[in-house]
Amino acid sequence: MLAILSESFFDIIKTLPLLLLVYALLYYIENRLTNTPALLSRAAQFGPVVGALAGTIPQCGFSAAAAALFSYGYLAPATLVAVFLSTSDEAVPVLLAGGAGAKKVALLLAVKFALAVTGGYLLRLTVFRAHEPKTEEPLEIEMEACGCGEGSPVAVVVWRTLKTAFFLFAVLLVLNLVIHWVGEERVASLLLADSVFQPLLCAVLGLVPSCAMSVLLSELFVSGTISFGALIAGLSTGAGFGYIVLFEEKEGRHRALPVIAATFVIAVAGGTLVQFLLG
Repeated sequence: MLAILSESFFDIIKTLPLLLLVYALLYYIENRLTNTPALLSRAAQFGPVVGALAGTIPQCGFSAAAAALFSYGYLAPATLVAVFLSTSDEAVPVLLAGGAGAKKVALLLAVKFALAVTGGYLLRLTVFRAHEPKTEEPLEIEMEACGCGEGSPVAVVVWRTLKTAFFLFAVLLVLNLVIHWVGEERVASLLLADSVFQPLLCAVLGLVPSCAMSVLLSELFVSGTISFGALIAGLSTGAGFGYIVLFEEKEGRHRALPVIAATFVIAVAGGTLVQFLLG
């Protein structure tokens, strides 16, 4: 037990420098794009492609802001699905810190963007064809729920790094303990390794509204336990606090389930296809 605890701790310590670097870059990007939600709401005519582009940007709390815009009628459901599908939560820094490589991360973002655009327009032309957002001036939605913009730049970057490191440590410790007690082959079988149903299982995990799920899925991928397609499926349903906002705002509760269901179906279908094509 002590050896596993020590191994997990030092594995995380080694990732801290890269996490700091990544979050410093993300902080710069976020503060250069502070008006992204308002721009998205004013560009409703471009629909899912704008939502997919905006979701790809590592903007803290963006899925929650998009969900709020949708709840008040300023964002079309197909566009919100595109946002959810393209969002990656904490996956990018975790994958980079875990050694996945910049090319693999770039491929992840590109595939999720393509899935978001394709799925969004497919829904816009079929299931959500009759749903259009309001055309008047939208509400100003601030992305302050996660506290990403509060405090000095150094404090914000350090806090986000430590928070992610804590999640990483907790997830890694649990995974190491499970693998130690159950066995690596048994863990792989429980997660349906080499099975066409693995993207379905990971998509269900992604529905849990917590950034810990993106950390877990990223760690499972880096360790070779889940496929790239399963990672795509899990991260595509992983809209973080966006799901919570959908149910918090009473104006949009009755429309929340169709959006979540559509996100899930497209994520599973896309992840399964990617698993066949790319592994």
